Amino acid sequence: MTTEPTQHERPDSTTPVAEREMRAWHHIVWKGLIGLATVMVLFAAAWYLTREDHAPAAHQAELGGHALPVKTLIVTPQDVPMMAQYLAQTEASESVTLRARVNGFLIERGFEDGDQVEKDQVLFRIDPESFEVALRRAEAGLSAAQAQLVRAEQQVRRFGDLAELQQAAANELEQAQESQRIASASVETQKALIEQAKLDLGYATVRSPISGVIGARLQDLGSYVGPAAEVDLATVRNVDPLYVRYSVSEQDLLRWERMRAEGLVNEVDVEELGVEIVLPDGRVHPHPGHIDYVDVEVDPSTGTAVVRATVPNPDNTLRPGQFVHARISGLSRLNAVVVPQAAVLHSPSGTVVYVVDVAGTAQIRPVELGEWAGSDWVVESGLRAGDQVVIDHLMQVRPGSPVEASIESEGIESTPSVESSES
Repeated sequence: MTTEPTQHERPDSTTPVAEREMRAWHHIVWKGLIGLATVMVLFAAAWYLTREDHAPAAHQAELGGHALPVKTLIVTPQDVPMMAQYLAQTEASESVTLRARVNGFLIERGFEDGDQVEKDQVLFRIDPESFEVALRRAEAGLSAAQAQLVRAEQQVRRFGDLAELQQAAANELEQAQESQRIASASVETQKALIEQAKLDLGYATVRSPISGVIGARLQDLGSYVGPAAEVDLATVRNVDPLYVRYSVSEQDLLRWERMRAEGLVNEVDVEELGVEIVLPDGRVHPHPGHIDYVDVEVDPSTGTAVVRATVPNPDNTLRPGQFVHARISGLSRLNAVVVPQAAVLHSPSGTVVYVVDVAGTAQIRPVELGEWAGSDWVVESGLRAGDQVVIDHLMQVRPGSPVEASIESEGIESTPSVESSES
């Protein structure tokens, strides 16, 4: 017997068709929405691109179509202090390594490691006994030689008198005179031996040849020292004043010479330049120095010349061997054109500024930059006295657009220009 399916069990052939129709309708709706959104985006982009100036237009729309207000400065040539900075190293103005000049054992030391010592201060004593004996021996030899000389002189006088009386042969007088010369030479030899013995006895006391700071002792008491062993005893360094050496590149030297020849910098002797020392932690050494030596040749291996400055160091703030920065002051750039850093735009084609012309519109002006003047630029070429330079809203200014200029200042305050070299 066949059983008929119930209502719930009977398959509905219309269900798959309804689902397909619903899905198709949803697809059409979404496709229409996406197409509408795309049209709106394209319309907005076309409207945006048809405008002559995008960002400035929005800004000028806010201004109601008026000129863009900007701040400007009037270019005024002025003297700008220049300050070059170089990586430098300190060294003692005097450095002496002590060695023994005679052989012997160290029996006394007159300092502590790191002491401040004065010139001629006793630092070491070598056992002097052997030198005292040598001195006494030389003095005794001198007495014997002097006695021989007296006897030889008497013989010369005696044979001289006999020769006048023709009671002595001529060769006897000559022998007496030769003995006198030998005795005289022996006296001089003994005198020299005495001087040498005194020198050796003096060398047994090692004194400081300069005033300064002595380093750690290199030999302890009881050590046998002497000139043949080439043994160092200690090193004394004069650190007040201190030397500071740095290197200047050949390009810098040529540039300074060119600027001086063209009258771009003030005439000043090298000895009159100030030297300020900046410590590694940024502190400035309180005692400025001065340049006292410039090397006459350029090192061909580095292309640099050595410059040396002498710096007072009464408080031992600086130590030999430190790396510091030397700031050189005393030079001024004459009649320099200076603009703020914010007024300069950098582009692949070079550096430019905006200037305001007589019609009140902004115009691009290419410029060539020189060294820094504090946070500002020295302009080598491209600007002249009286030019009105835009110093703000540079991203909103366009060439030929009208601007409403308010003069911020006539020129800018002079600040030292700093050039740094790590050579």
